[in-house]
Amino acid sequence: MDAVVIKDFFWKYPNFTGIKTDYVLKGINLTIKEGEFLGITGRSGSGKTTLCFSISGLVPHQLRIPEHVEEHISGKVEVFGQLVSGVKKVDDHYEVDGVGSMAPSVGFVMQDPESQFLSMSMLHEVSLGLQMMGLDKAEINKRITEALDMVGLGQYRDVAERIHPAELSGGQKQRLIIASFLAMKPKLLILDEPTSDLDPAGKLEVMKTIADLRKKSNMTIILVEHNPDVMLKFADRIAVMYGGRIVQLGKPLELYSRPDILREYNVYLPDVSELSEYFSLDEKPKFQLEKSSFVPERKTRPKTSRIIDVKGVSYSYPDGTKALDNITIEVEKGEMIAIVGQNGSGKSTLSKVLSGIAAPSSGSADIAGISANSKSERRKIPLHVGYVFQNPDHQIFTRSVKNELYYGLKNIGIKRDEAEESINSVLAGVGLADKADEDPIFLGRGQKRRLAVASSIIMKPEILIVDEPTTGQDYKMSKEIMELLTELNIEGTTILIITHDMRLVAEYCRRVVVMSKGTIVFDGTPEKLFMEDDILELSSLSEPQSVRISKELVRQGFLRKPLISAREWLQFFNFMRLKSGFEFSTYNEMDSMAQTLIDTILDKKGKPASLVYIERGGMVPAYMVLKRFPDIRAHRIRASYYSDVGTASKDVEIYNFPKELSSIEKGYILLIDEIVDTGKTMLRIRDELKSHVDAEIVTASIFLKRQSSYVPDFYSKLVESDLWVVLPYERNETIHSIGIKRPEDLNRVSALFTGDASNYGKIDDHARKIADRIREKSWDPKIIVYKLPESLLFARILSDALRVNNVAGISDREEISDLPLANLEGSILLVSPGMSPEIEAIKSDLSSYGRVQIITPNFEVPDAYLSG
Repeated sequence: MDAVVIKDFFWKYPNFTGIKTDYVLKGINLTIKEGEFLGITGRSGSGKTTLCFSISGLVPHQLRIPEHVEEHISGKVEVFGQLVSGVKKVDDHYEVDGVGSMAPSVGFVMQDPESQFLSMSMLHEVSLGLQMMGLDKAEINKRITEALDMVGLGQYRDVAERIHPAELSGGQKQRLIIASFLAMKPKLLILDEPTSDLDPAGKLEVMKTIADLRKKSNMTIILVEHNPDVMLKFADRIAVMYGGRIVQLGKPLELYSRPDILREYNVYLPDVSELSEYFSLDEKPKFQLEKSSFVPERKTRPKTSRIIDVKGVSYSYPDGTKALDNITIEVEKGEMIAIVGQNGSGKSTLSKVLSGIAAPSSGSADIAGISANSKSERRKIPLHVGYVFQNPDHQIFTRSVKNELYYGLKNIGIKRDEAEESINSVLAGVGLADKADEDPIFLGRGQKRRLAVASSIIMKPEILIVDEPTTGQDYKMSKEIMELLTELNIEGTTILIITHDMRLVAEYCRRVVVMSKGTIVFDGTPEKLFMEDDILELSSLSEPQSVRISKELVRQGFLRKPLISAREWLQFFNFMRLKSGFEFSTYNEMDSMAQTLIDTILDKKGKPASLVYIERGGMVPAYMVLKRFPDIRAHRIRASYYSDVGTASKDVEIYNFPKELSSIEKGYILLIDEIVDTGKTMLRIRDELKSHVDAEIVTASIFLKRQSSYVPDFYSKLVESDLWVVLPYERNETIHSIGIKRPEDLNRVSALFTGDASNYGKIDDHARKIADRIREKSWDPKIIVYKLPESLLFARILSDALRVNNVAGISDREEISDLPLANLEGSILLVSPGMSPEIEAIKSDLSSYGRVQIITPNFEVPDAYLSG
């Protein structure tokens, strides 16, 4: 039997403001088998919660819909064969159809546990539904005990009648609501992010209990969840929602093995999925794992002044419950600290002391120079400390999103027109710009949490305490919130983050404080914490999967230190790429590949009308092409997507464009480089050429890396992504890099550059001897200008030998104005095949930019003369 059948269901919330709104659910078609465990995930605001409301019958039956019902709802929702929600025509109008709520057969655990509390004690909260079912006292007591035990609250059974739900921690509140529904043993249980406030171990514990109960009773489970670990472990199928639609539906392993699709829909990926582009599932490994000297780069903060000073603080609630026990902690200005620990460990209580909400029962707390022990002084703390509560409903006061941000600013005397720009900027930063005029009551829980964060950020506090900032957020929004907090931290704000998300801790915090039973049991770096298995177990914490992998590599001797974040794994993989192997080609091998490449191009496309090469990488391949076509005009383009320190930047910079190419109308332009690595540079230049010229652009390279996102029209050799391609004219550059990145391979790589007796090898030796003589003369050139096309090869070798990266080719005097000579500090080295009036004129023109020295080697015979 089918538990749930949804057919072509559309739903739009009623709006009494007159503003036209879009459908929240759009054409939902879904069948859930009885006994199935269906997971629902997707970006924030994609319709997940509304779909749960619709299946439970709360939507549309618990809402007042104005006229024209048919404009708000169409299609139908059936649960266990009964129509729950639909629409029917009565006379000349439409009405909502269906039975609505099917409780207790259908249970619905909402995102916010507090919104479902109806009683004054834990005991009555669990017993209320059982009493409404008409069960006898003995059965009720039995089910209460079973339910509390199942969710890990059994220790409170004897005192449950005396504990108000408001006294529980956020995670304990979630456990209590889940217990109240489990006690009723529904046929269908809908859970909307039910464990978002639980510690990692508690989350898995509760979900395992629900999964076991489902197997015993054939209960159908619908779970809305962002956490991929939970989905992979428990769900039979997963529905991915985006823009009110189900865009993907399938088995967890299949969906989570498609990181490209999941990133498109802002779905959290398992750590191992994010590493999948490096760990291959095919027979050939991405690289050979070996013992590594790699050490991740980790920033250390300079010492600053103390802004929080807590000494020996204890705190007890009015009922005598001790929440903090002799806490001592110092925080420096500008730190970003994570406070973690199991539910009920005292994290939120400590935050209340630090924010001035609660006074220590004993000990002292000094916050931004203000004593939290003094009642009169404590009132000043909120002027310096912002506090984002775990439940955002506790701090939302107004009827519009924009007014909520202005509320605090107004209280400190800032006028509305002065605040408008800041309000709009912060709303954009938390992804709520399109909700500016909406009533917060209609926001989802994740959106309310972002609003609470925004309301605190806009006040620019010295200290910001954020309780679970990313709970209920999709991957993209979680990242944006954390980037926003990071920017605030860089600007000087001290930030304390209370969280159960250990990926967040690993990625963004350099200090983590672990609490257990009201005490601090650890205070140090995340990487040190992740190696302390006893502390993790004591605190019900678990390291991210990627950290677990790196810990095992440390234990087996492959790594010296664990890798704790995506950034560090990226550093490691880049390091391993450099270490994993070398692809060396001699000059003759390169020339042979170039000639074969030219033959193929001639066969397919004919002779090119013009040649464009990428400087410096394409200089030698261009020289080899021009040996075959000496009458073709060569043009250089300088471009790179690497910064001055060797890191990849966002965009490819193009530094010059040959204007002469615009006049080419017939034939095609051949764009050539030595190697296409990522494909970004060649693709960017090709597109730039296409935007300026009408002629066809044909791309070619000697080598192509398998990882490249762009494949040129022609290439000679495909090489694995992990191989370091070693080229004969890059001797100095390669040896220098190997000496830094892998000194143990220095001798092996250096030996690759010896013994080349070919003509190319003789030219290389000759150029390096000239480089030695240049150094003897202390010329120290800052740029090498070379005459096209004859000096291409010699200039490229000199560039490596002299370690001068700034090179530029010219065909005639007119091109001098296009050279990168502005603000040149140093001499110019001019490489020419020989002396001539034209070269003398070029030298004269170059002299206006700096001192010019000329090299005129004879390429046929290894002999040369220097003149300066």
